[in-house]
Amino acid sequence: MLTLCVSPELSQWLIRSLGLVVALTVFTTGNAAESQPAEGTLFDVEVLKARGVDPHVSELFRNSPRFLPGETTVALTVNGNARGKVKVLFDQDATLCVDKSFLKAAGLSTPPEFSDKAPCFDLKTAWPQTEWHMDPGENRVDLVVPSEAVSAPGALDQNWNHGGFAGMFNYDASYLDSAGAGAGVNFMQVNTEAGFNLNDWIVRSRQSYSRLDGTGTLRFQAAYAQRTFAERKEVLQAGQVSLSNSMFGTGQVMGFQVFPEAALQNNSGGAGLVEGFADSQSVVEVRQSGALVYTTTVPTGPFRLQGFALLNTRSDLNVTVIGSNGDRRQFIVPASALLLSGPAVAPGLSYGVGRLDQQGSSESPVIGTVANGWLLNPATTLSAGLLGSSLYRAQALGLNSQLLSRTALSAQVTLAQDQKHGTNGVSGLVSLNHNLTDRIGVSLNASQQTSGYRELSDAVQSDDASSLSRSQRQIGGAISWFQDTLGNMSLSVSRSIDSEGASTRYLRGGWSKSFGSIYMGASLEYDTGNQNNGFDSQNGSSEKRFYLTVSIPLGQGRNLNSYFNNSRNGNRLGTRFSDRTHRDFGWSLASERDFSGRRTSGTGSLDLVTPVSQLSGSISSDNNHYTSWSANASGGGVVHDKGITFSPNRIGDTFGIAKVGEESGVRMDTPGGPTWTDRHGYAVLPSLTGYRQSTIQVDTRTLAKNVDISNAWQDAEAARGSVSYVNFDVVRTRRVLVAVTDIESQPLPYGASIFDDVDHFVTVVGEKGSVFIPDVTASGKFVVRQSGSTLCSFALALPHKADMSGFYETASAVCR
Repeated sequence: MLTLCVSPELSQWLIRSLGLVVALTVFTTGNAAESQPAEGTLFDVEVLKARGVDPHVSELFRNSPRFLPGETTVALTVNGNARGKVKVLFDQDATLCVDKSFLKAAGLSTPPEFSDKAPCFDLKTAWPQTEWHMDPGENRVDLVVPSEAVSAPGALDQNWNHGGFAGMFNYDASYLDSAGAGAGVNFMQVNTEAGFNLNDWIVRSRQSYSRLDGTGTLRFQAAYAQRTFAERKEVLQAGQVSLSNSMFGTGQVMGFQVFPEAALQNNSGGAGLVEGFADSQSVVEVRQSGALVYTTTVPTGPFRLQGFALLNTRSDLNVTVIGSNGDRRQFIVPASALLLSGPAVAPGLSYGVGRLDQQGSSESPVIGTVANGWLLNPATTLSAGLLGSSLYRAQALGLNSQLLSRTALSAQVTLAQDQKHGTNGVSGLVSLNHNLTDRIGVSLNASQQTSGYRELSDAVQSDDASSLSRSQRQIGGAISWFQDTLGNMSLSVSRSIDSEGASTRYLRGGWSKSFGSIYMGASLEYDTGNQNNGFDSQNGSSEKRFYLTVSIPLGQGRNLNSYFNNSRNGNRLGTRFSDRTHRDFGWSLASERDFSGRRTSGTGSLDLVTPVSQLSGSISSDNNHYTSWSANASGGGVVHDKGITFSPNRIGDTFGIAKVGEESGVRMDTPGGPTWTDRHGYAVLPSLTGYRQSTIQVDTRTLAKNVDISNAWQDAEAARGSVSYVNFDVVRTRRVLVAVTDIESQPLPYGASIFDDVDHFVTVVGEKGSVFIPDVTASGKFVVRQSGSTLCSFALALPHKADMSGFYETASAVCR
């Protein structure tokens, strides 16, 4: 809703003018109104003349409340379900005109009798039970129709927006460097994505370049074409892809795959999960079966990396944390701690074939996989899959069930044959989650592998890599508890035994509670490592960490955070002040004391969302003259038929272009984040949800003061891979408060009516001849009438360029 700020003078004028309009409803002839209800209210013309009100005005208010002819934005409900703000058309009789756009906005199926040639279709001809409820005062229309008239959610006839053509690109660049005593890391990484959408086809290429201490690595992560076939509810993907919806970790292949439409699934990304603590700004590398699966930078303090893809969920993760001073720390994340939801098979058939294309592999066989999921009942899904290649074969069977309202079970059994190394084995995995009460939850998970079991990633390695020790048995459990007085508590434990008999134990405990607006939290981690791969390459010692944090909100987007960390490297105490009083800009200052190293450091950072990019940077220095700094920039852009429009947010597989007249710098809130119009009025809709409504809203506070918008809220209904175009109609108006006098320099009479040069009522005269004109016409000519006769006319001579410093301009005129 547009909020207007007006001067006290204008407010007084509006109140008095409104009083004249209200008075029209008082001076009526009751008998006439009772005898002729069908013809509306009849006003006493003589009384109106005596009051100085032009009788012609009464014709505008003769009928009962109704919508005025023309386009109007209303709040629409259909059978009690809100459909949002919709632009509709009313004819001269205040009848709503039903056209194709209205059927789409209302979510109604197209009646057989409907014709695009008819300007207004009567729904009662198709469904006689149709009822309309109009509320002009609230700008609301309630429609009640039979259930068969409403389109089913996700129906193919729901008029999803298909087609369109546009190119796109994304970038995410980060840099980390250090100087001074102890400097030891120089890291740079640039992730890019480029492609285009054409007639619902999605074509993408993703690549990454990283350089660590002078050694550069270029990785081609994916290059594929994809299209959703809505009538079959399937997705075809071909090129350099990672086989998805599979029960096996296959890695990347050059080939194709077919899987169910992702819009019907809850896909949270990959199954990767790594939690840890960084003593300084660091680079984190995650490897599985010797292959690098993820790398990123993290700031000082605890970090949580989640949602990245893995080769499988049965092999441990080897994590390396490289500090800005060159220190390297390694630890293992047991497979039992990984999320189990990543590779779950959704109901429906999926299959794929391709040649393995995985860095670090000595073989590249052609592999094929097929999987299917069956919904046995609303609470149970059975899944099965096959994988075959010249080096490796496997079969799997899985079950996911909501046994009770509070209990969920997940289990999978995999049989594998490593033909290259002549081994066979079986792997079993089970997970059980149960809510004892609304405040207490427990979970158990266990896995078992025979000595001959191998993953595909093991089979394609060399003989030496195949003989490395691997986890054979894991068991873990967790409990979480919430209590009003004590707060939230959690405890998780796991134990893993590898093929050489070495065991690894992992424990993590956590507590958090809010004391009013103050938040406190603590965590304790303990990991023994094992005799073959401990945290410290020299002594293989275990790792213990304790972390305590306190967060104090200071109001208006400001926060004060303090933490204490204890580990084998010593004790650290830090404090950070952050300020986010502006929604698109934030900054922070931090200080840390390392008691064991007798080092005190300070860090300053800032982040900024601009209309074209997201920027962030930080710099840190300590009392040993060691300095580190980092910078990051990310965003994207769309190349369309009107030019190139940039976005501070990543462009998704389904996107669009919005236009707000010719207005630049207008902010919009979209499902993919905020976006701004460029100098031509175009803005990127960076990410729209395929086969779902996506709401786009214009921030009317960023519009110029002389710009009106008919509807600041619209819904895009995009098919996956389409390019949607959304237009927001805006009108530039010139609002003028005019002091009008007659030829004798006397103010116009109070209550006189003002009409434009085509005899449309505009307003009434306020005190001392003041006239507020909400929109000056092109001719700028107006006629003054009182008591049925014309008094005079006047014209406005305004500057060519409108004054936009206020809500309205001021002027004077002489009525002749």
